[in-house]
Amino acid sequence: MRTKTLWIRDEYLALILEGRKTVEVRAAYANIARLQPGDRLLLNNSHRFIIRRVGHYADFVELLQNEDPVSIAPDLAPDVLLSALRALYSPDKESLGIVALQIEPERP
Repeated sequence: MRTKTLWIRDEYLALILEGRKTVEVRAAYANIARLQPGDRLLLNNSHRFIIRRVGHYADFVELLQNEDPVSIAPDLAPDVLLSALRALYSPDKESLGIVALQIEPERP
């Protein structure tokens, strides 16, 4: 098991801490693509989470065909989520592939 620190924008971190956002989406950089179920995440250097499932996708379209949009962005309408994701990640980053991390708080 490894521990990876991820930095999350405050509005998305709040949704994760409320338990409403359970899937974190990232471009498949090498350090992200090698994460596995059971690995730990330290969100914003403060909040401990466990990865329960990892999904690997070619792009955002495939991601949204296989993941529940509400788990990714509970306050966004599913039909605008693709645009929102592409606003965060350039086409070059999307072309690396996409990783969906299903996470939950680490229990002591």
